[in-house]
Amino acid sequence: MNRIEIGLAEKGENLLSINIKIAKAYIILITASFIGHILSMGKEILVANYFGISMKMDAFYTAITIPNLITSIIVGTFGLVFLPIFVNYKTTDREEANRIASISINYIFIFMLFASIIIFFFSKQIIFYSFRGLNTETALLSINILKILSITVVFTGLIGVMTWILNAYKHFSAPSFSQMFITISIIAFILLFVKRMGVYVFAWGTLVGLIIQFVFLLPFTKKEGYSHYFDFNLNHPALKKTIKLSLIFILLGIISGITPVINRIMASWLPSGSIAALAYADKLVQVPLIIFSGSIATAIYPFFAGQLAENKIDEMKDTLATSIKMTGFIFIPLAVTMMILSKPTIQLLFQRGAFDEHATNLTSAIFICYSFQLFSNYALVIMMRLLLVFQDMMSILKITITSVVFTVLLNFIFIKIVNPPAAGIALSSSVVCLFTAILYFGFLKKRIKNLHGLSIIKSLLKTTVLAVISGMVIFSAYQFLNKFIFNQSILNKIIILTGATFSGIIIFIIMTVIFKIEEAEKIYTLIKNKVQNILKFGIIKKV
Repeated sequence: MNRIEIGLAEKGENLLSINIKIAKAYIILITASFIGHILSMGKEILVANYFGISMKMDAFYTAITIPNLITSIIVGTFGLVFLPIFVNYKTTDREEANRIASISINYIFIFMLFASIIIFFFSKQIIFYSFRGLNTETALLSINILKILSITVVFTGLIGVMTWILNAYKHFSAPSFSQMFITISIIAFILLFVKRMGVYVFAWGTLVGLIIQFVFLLPFTKKEGYSHYFDFNLNHPALKKTIKLSLIFILLGIISGITPVINRIMASWLPSGSIAALAYADKLVQVPLIIFSGSIATAIYPFFAGQLAENKIDEMKDTLATSIKMTGFIFIPLAVTMMILSKPTIQLLFQRGAFDEHATNLTSAIFICYSFQLFSNYALVIMMRLLLVFQDMMSILKITITSVVFTVLLNFIFIKIVNPPAAGIALSSSVVCLFTAILYFGFLKKRIKNLHGLSIIKSLLKTTVLAVISGMVIFSAYQFLNKFIFNQSILNKIIILTGATFSGIIIFIIMTVIFKIEEAEKIYTLIKNKVQNILKFGIIKKV
């Protein structure tokens, strides 16, 4: 074997090793996300039963917008800037790395506490001046809820920092599974106190869940070797670098975080229940997005950083192209299925109690429009992570500003031409998401040539054609089963939806085998190898 062959073999082994590590982190995250979203779906079913798309839910979702915006800006910024610096220090001097983390945590705590106090005392002004479309009753209720939620800002900030520290140590399980405490807490508050507290159960449930999550994560950070120092040294070189880099990130966070705020502000001028319906539909769409794209984005970021540090650009390009093609293979058929079965799915999950047929029709229309963004949202997240690794802040800033402007313009247009108007906001989000993903790919192509663009397009087109065909099968199967099964009990509805979905999946799998789709072959090979390894391990254990 000559040197070139040895080099290629080593490159292949290294790439395989990186992919295995990413896959392991991904499996942990996706498992936690899957379990968490089963719990979350149970919570949403309870919420729909008690509150539907009432003005009370409009009030809650309006109130939680502000704390979410602040924590996403600060915690998100801290993590993206802090992680590479912390990883660099901990490889040479763990004690110094802990000191840097401590200084950052101390100042984030002070800032979050200050933000919490401001939100609490100025909640009235925040709601009345930001969400002018709300009626007086909804606005007053939202103000009271916001005062309770203001306290959550502190705990969300601390939990976010602890999560990034654990991720830096490649510890993904505890932060991922700990998120379930919030959902469990809210469910408990609904079941125990909904008659006494009404819509306030969400605020108090969220607060208690965050406190439990914070206490739960503390021992894990200590176990990984983290020690806290009450150090406030602003002159530390690493902190200066963090602050310098954070300024552009904070600006970026404000601009990108303002998009959901804009959507809810504009929805506040629409008929009552529009904000709540948008939230229900968004949460349904977020289930596959967070399970797959959120998990892989969290897992892949440290590996992208490592590939760049070792100048393994070809590996990075291969990883990016494979990720995009594979997610198209997953998300495009999923999006088609979700669009076709949107109404019966929402009927099955939510239509009971306070959630009536009008709520189903409105949420279903919004859900269909949101479903268009499944693939582009994933691609966007991955490509943004890659630009972040390159620390190309200006490109990200330009793209983000363009997308926000585009969002406002399309919202105004689609609200006028789409019925119901709330669905126009959802459709605007999907179009902007696709447009933004294209922009990210264009900016990445300028930085690193040959991103396998043609190969990606061919793969996505093949998948789209197969997804449309399987979608037709799903629609036909649903119509047939719906007429054939007369008794529309919950069990029969599940059977109809499951039968229709599986008919489409079977046709899709058969077509991928016939047309030799590359992504399908990779998945089949992966499953085959996993089964062989399990069987081999079992035989060894017996021997």
